[in-house]
Amino acid sequence: MLLRSLTAVSILLLVACQQPTTSTPSASFSEEADIAAIRQLQSDWNLAVEAGSVDGYAAVLDDDIELLPTDAAPINGIDDYRAMLNGVFTSDTFEIEVVAPSTIEVDGDRAYARYDYIIHRTPKGGTETFSSYRKFLDVMRRQEDGSWRVYKHIWNYNEPDVVP
Repeated sequence: MLLRSLTAVSILLLVACQQPTTSTPSASFSEEADIAAIRQLQSDWNLAVEAGSVDGYAAVLDDDIELLPTDAAPINGIDDYRAMLNGVFTSDTFEIEVVAPSTIEVDGDRAYARYDYIIHRTPKGGTETFSSYRKFLDVMRRQEDGSWRVYKHIWNYNEPDVVP
C-alpha cells in the first residue's frame, strides 16, 4: 500500500513539473534576412527622398523616431518628423549619391547602419544645386511583425561651413 501511494505521488509530481506542451515557440530570425530587409528599407527610403514623398519616407520610420541632425534641435516622434518633412519637400528636391554600401550590424531586435551619402539639394524654382557629403548612423528597431523601422537617425557633415 505504501509503495502504491509513493508511486502515485511520484507520478503526480512528474506531471506537475513538466513544461506545458502548448507553449508558443519563440520567433527566430536570420541575420542575412534581417540585413536584406534593412537594405530594402534603405532603398525605399532613398526613393521616397528623391520623390519628395512624405508618406514614403514616414513608412520607414518607427513611431518613436528621433532625428538628431547636425546643429539643430532633435525632432521626436513621427508627427513632428512628418511636419519637418512637409516643409523640406515643399521647398527642395533631392538626389542621393551613395558613396559606399552601408555596414549593418544586427543585435537582436536592434540593428545599426553606418553609411556615407552625398546629398544634392536643389531649391524648387532654383538652378543652383548644393551638395554635401554626410556621414550617417541609424538605429533600427524590429517591429512586432518582424519588419524593421528607423528608430534613431543621426548625421553630420564632412566639410566645415556646409550649406545644408
